[in-house]
Amino acid sequence: MRLPNGLQQLVVSEVTNRHENFTQPLTAGASFKLTIPSGLPDSKSEYRQTTANFQWLIKHAIDNKIRLRAIGKNWSFAKVGVTNGGMVDTDALMQTFAIRNTSVAPAYLAAGQSADNLFFTECGTTVHILEQLLEARNKSIRASGASNGQTIAGATATGTHGAAFDYGAVHDAIVGLHIVCGPNKHVWLERQSYPVAGKPSTDLLAVTEVIRDDDLFNAAVVSFGSFGFVHGIMLETDDLFWLKSYSAKSVAYTDGLKKAMTDCDFSGIATILRLPAATADAKPYHFQLIVNPHQFDPSGADATRGPFVRILYKHRTKPIAAAPPPPKPGFIYGDDTMGLIQTLLDRLTPRKLVPALVNALYPQALEDTDGWVGTMRDFFGNTNVRGKASSAAIGIDSNDSPRVLEEIIAMNAQSAFPGVMGLRWVKRTPATLGFTRFPITCVLELDGVESSLTRQFLQRIWTRLETLDIPYTQHWGKVNFNLDGDRVRRQYGNKAVDDWIVARQHLLDAPTRAVFTNEFMERCGLDKELILDEPIA
Repeated sequence: MRLPNGLQQLVVSEVTNRHENFTQPLTAGASFKLTIPSGLPDSKSEYRQTTANFQWLIKHAIDNKIRLRAIGKNWSFAKVGVTNGGMVDTDALMQTFAIRNTSVAPAYLAAGQSADNLFFTECGTTVHILEQLLEARNKSIRASGASNGQTIAGATATGTHGAAFDYGAVHDAIVGLHIVCGPNKHVWLERQSYPVAGKPSTDLLAVTEVIRDDDLFNAAVVSFGSFGFVHGIMLETDDLFWLKSYSAKSVAYTDGLKKAMTDCDFSGIATILRLPAATADAKPYHFQLIVNPHQFDPSGADATRGPFVRILYKHRTKPIAAAPPPPKPGFIYGDDTMGLIQTLLDRLTPRKLVPALVNALYPQALEDTDGWVGTMRDFFGNTNVRGKASSAAIGIDSNDSPRVLEEIIAMNAQSAFPGVMGLRWVKRTPATLGFTRFPITCVLELDGVESSLTRQFLQRIWTRLETLDIPYTQHWGKVNFNLDGDRVRRQYGNKAVDDWIVARQHLLDAPTRAVFTNEFMERCGLDKELILDEPIA
């Protein structure tokens, strides 16, 4: 088979995700790697050739009845982004383009914005590299996950969120998408209500169509690779800012802390954390808790058995006498360590083993961050944990967060969870199927070891929330084996699910939809077709 310039065929029969909690079989001969095309005169020509290569892949898949998905760092704990067909490695695609005022939409400039705050990158750029590039321009991303090793396309596709309670998730900074959505079709997609790209920008990409539509954009921005190949992403950034940490390793679970959890009102814990008064130049931006369920006093009487609490203030200018974060600790969970613990949990006496095991490892999850000052890149680095890890996350209304935490603590007393919990607060996203969908979403994460005991505990939590009729969503990219069509519709509502499906039908024709449909979508009922009121153009 003769391949176009910049495309290589891969000899692989399976792929294992980064955290080693699943292995996905692949169709032999169906996987490819995109590289920088050789011998072309400039980066614009290389970008356009890569777009053509994406289109070639779609035609090849249609002709041979193969399913395809792009793959970056393979970060997800769920099979949301893989397929039993072929994977397309996009790691090498890291071109970026400068944006000038002459290249943006006149309406963007008329609204007082500047092209200086826009950044265009190919899909394979990792968040870590993106942060370096932005800092060199005195700019910053607006939100980051706890780790920054993912590609920007992968991080945003499943709703990576961070903890910016008055801003939103990582994908909420996206203002434009270049999507290859057919053998002869690739589009520039942005909101009608917030046009960004001018004709010079879309001409450079040589798109076949410019689409400005809020509903289509909000559906596509969190679509886990099912709307086609996302080749390029336009991000809106901030001027470089600094974060200062105010933290305590254990804070009593009092009404003051509960008020912070429900309303992001920190007045009740301000003295404990030595929080300064908020100003226009320095105010709370990031809020998180880490909870060891085996050492937690829900009465609040014992301050030594409370959660770790951290609040990061966002500063427009670097604080005086700032103490930078020290180097990351040298300890790294080995590739075999998590697997060993998994074996112990599955085969020995877990109820007796788990609390002692978690209590011994819990200090590794905490860093004495009080007083640190740094950028987003300083605070959120590459993860240290490797091996057979498990991570599930639910989104709940912040008003429900104390009740849900207490329910999980009570369940843990009955049967121990082999891990710890993290809670972070995120402003609602406009993304149609973004899981941070509550006015302020508390993202409650359960991080531990991949084991049957862990899966049993997660199922009990999901069942308990449904029994109590507490609304929740589930992170698309984390452990979510209970998701099915009925649950997705209960979590998001019929209208949101139907709108997402309709948007996909508008962007992709039926043969192309078949290429980008995977087993996860079929399980969740997102592969369905709906009868449209208007024919697709």
